[in-house]
Amino acid sequence: MPLVGGGRLPLAFIGGGALAFVAAAGWLALVARQGPPVFAHPAVVAIAHLWLPGFLLSVCLGATYQLMPVVLGAPPRLREGWLWTHAGLHFTGVALLVAGLAGGRYLLAGAGGLLATGGVAVLVATTLRTFLVSKRRDAAAWSFVFAAGWLLATVTAGALLAANRRHGFLPLSTLDLLRAHAHLGLVGYFATLLQGVTFQLVPMFTLGEARRPRLALAGLAATQMGMPFLAAGLAWGARGLALIGASAAVTGLGASGAAFAATLASRRRRRLDPGVRAFVLGLGLLAAGAAGGLGLVFFEVGAERFFALAGAYGLVVVAGGLSLAVLGMLAKILPFLVWMRAYGPRVGKNPVPLATTLSSRPLEELWLGAHLAGLALLVGGLLAGAARVSAAGAALLALGALVWLANAARVAGHLRTRPAATRATPASSPVASISSHESLR
Repeated sequence: MPLVGGGRLPLAFIGGGALAFVAAAGWLALVARQGPPVFAHPAVVAIAHLWLPGFLLSVCLGATYQLMPVVLGAPPRLREGWLWTHAGLHFTGVALLVAGLAGGRYLLAGAGGLLATGGVAVLVATTLRTFLVSKRRDAAAWSFVFAAGWLLATVTAGALLAANRRHGFLPLSTLDLLRAHAHLGLVGYFATLLQGVTFQLVPMFTLGEARRPRLALAGLAATQMGMPFLAAGLAWGARGLALIGASAAVTGLGASGAAFAATLASRRRRRLDPGVRAFVLGLGLLAAGAAGGLGLVFFEVGAERFFALAGAYGLVVVAGGLSLAVLGMLAKILPFLVWMRAYGPRVGKNPVPLATTLSSRPLEELWLGAHLAGLALLVGGLLAGAARVSAAGAALLALGALVWLANAARVAGHLRTRPAATRATPASSPVASISSHESLR
């Protein structure tokens, strides 16, 4: 399957997401210096949206546009110009959304949400049209369809929520609506996408094979059945509905986790590199976060303790689980995209480097260590009410983000580097070409 947009489109989404990651982590470090982040404070809400739609969603969109045709076995069934329109709408919408939320200008935030919604509509149309011409119907294929649908619901709800903050036309609690909106994205989009693409990416990068596909599909189905109950229960403050939905979603995630464990056990590459290790750790933190979220629904706690626990839950899920999973796989996907664009056409004609040499293993290890240590300090400081500990953790997260960006810049630099100036390996024979392909995996 050729690179979508010559590789420029996925790289544009990923590049914008990487910059948003560093900006969000740096902003969080500045906020944490003034004390533990206050739940639902405008600055915290703005940082959350810079981190989620700005960073995580941008990266996932870039990866989706390249990975979806590979999984479905068909090129995107929409013209490339529409995909670039999505990129423009997305980044413009995120910029307006974050600026509006930070300044309490909810009409501006709503306008940004509408632009983002228009971009997501392009993704939904592309996904449905491509899915309908495909014959693949496993968890990986279905996850693109379900995730796109929940993403459209998420951005639409976000735009309505911003407008409601200005005009107050919805007779529901703003906090409850915010929780429903957040879980539409966290569980509906991100968890659903991971429940599918994991079984495509992990076998690819560990030289294994997808195991227990029926269990993976059942897990995805359980999550989809629980999502309407979870979203409705959170929006209307109906604890019973929310508990039914959360229980079904956690059960589905558990089934997917069991299928993932079997898939990971099949790997021939026994030692996990930093990217795959970060992905596995991210899934583990998502499991811990899911259990914690279920506990927040099931047990009643005081308001002050609830906000501390909710903040810790959000950090574990977003800054921990989702960020480690996305950045871990991106550590594998980004060199692949750059290698395919920079050196793919030259295989068999000129010496080319191995894809595994494009990134720096020491920088990846340093990023992973700083990110984990920063997350632990930030969560621990928030739960203990220790401002200095939280500030130190946020600073470490920001440092890790800078290290990750430095490594990504090193990889992207190969887009302008000639093969002769890099560490090379001959690729003029079929055997060498196969070795280069294996290095991508």
